[in-house]
Amino acid sequence: MKKKRWITSAILTISISILLLSEFMMLSSQKVGLINTSYRFISGAPHISTQGQTLSYQGKMQAEDFQDNIEPYLTSDDGTTLYKAFGTPVPPPWIYVKHENNTVFRYKYPRLPWKM
Repeated sequence: MKKKRWITSAILTISISILLLSEFMMLSSQKVGLINTSYRFISGAPHISTQGQTLSYQGKMQAEDFQDNIEPYLTSDDGTTLYKAFGTPVPPPWIYVKHENNTVFRYKYPRLPWKM
């Protein structure tokens, strides 16, 4: 019984390690990984890509006062208007997509933290 538990834990550890390594490799090549894609799909956010590069989903925000502080930035490949906060540089650190009922989805370009 102990040997079976050891084999199961080894397989689980190797699987998680492979998943995390693949996420790191995707991020280092500036692509969106499986975990981020799943997170975006579960939250109901749209798939956004600009100039062929898929943006990394960063969360959902309620934007009662926030919507007055964003301006149109550019349009995505499928025609969705993308917004950035006033006074942010180009390219902005966060890109916003308006949704219904004062909801805003936040995205960014996928980059490693030390390459920003």
